[in-house]
Amino acid sequence: MDIEKLNQLSEKRIKYFLKNWDSMAWYKWSKSYWEYLEKEIQEAKNELNNHQVYLEDELGDVLWDYLCLLNSLKVEWKISSVEKVLERAFKKYSERIDIKTWEYNGKWEEVKQKQKKEIENEVKNFKN
Repeated sequence: MDIEKLNQLSEKRIKYFLKNWDSMAWYKWSKSYWEYLEKEIQEAKNELNNHQVYLEDELGDVLWDYLCLLNSLKVEWKISSVEKVLERAFKKYSERIDIKTWEYNGKWEEVKQKQKKEIENEVKNFKN
């Protein structure tokens, strides 16, 4: 399964909400999905001791609401794209884990501190 396909469905859902704003009173932009995400995380946690099918189903809901949150933030101009969030996550964690061997390199905190400084510099130099 390709996460991009799931993201495309999420993107279409948000576009539908925006086009049909009048009949979507419950949709309060990203605020709705922050709330749904918290709810789904709790539901997933509640399934930890139950059958894995239930847990996988709830984790799918967490992923769905996360993608809907990102797409809502995108249309609010709070993030540039879902892809940019994924790119940042990949960069961050591929630097903390040796991507050649896929093993923990023992430098998690050292790299994390370096990355914090890089982010601070990026924010200082950011131009809208």
